Amino acid sequence: MLKFLLLFCLLLIFYAACQVGLKTYKIRHYLKGKASNIATALAAVPLSNYVRREMVHVVEAHEQELFDDVASLLFQQKTDLQDPAQAEQLQQRLFYKMPGRTTTHIRRLDLGEWSIYWNFYDQSLEYYVGCYGIFYTHVDRFGQEHKLEIAKNLSHSPCI
Repeated sequence: MLKFLLLFCLLLIFYAACQVGLKTYKIRHYLKGKASNIATALAAVPLSNYVRREMVHVVEAHEQELFDDVASLLFQQKTDLQDPAQAEQLQQRLFYKMPGRTTTHIRRLDLGEWSIYWNFYDQSLEYYVGCYGIFYTHVDRFGQEHKLEIAKNLSHSPCI
């Protein structure tokens, strides 16, 4: 009787394994056929029928003015931070005043130089601390470039 039960269990396990294998084969065969049908259907349709949609970002005038106003604030304040540890504070202070889609990053360069860069579509603002001083560069909404230079002997500069 025990042999009969063991044989029955083995047959049941074998039957279940065959069913799983059969279903896996059917699914693969179905998906392969469907993929080839889609490929032939796509090949039959010319590419000229597809309409290419490009994302158009509408930049509002008040956002561009806001970016330019924040840049003019930086130019008026004539901030002369030389310590790279304070760069993040300046970055955040101005970033909160700028339009929502503004991007920013701090670059660390050779010889202890660093810069903070803000970008809003075609407008940009850069605060650069180098060996020979502090430089501001701003490209406004009309594409004009504005520069300000504060030439100083920087105390932390390894260029000297």
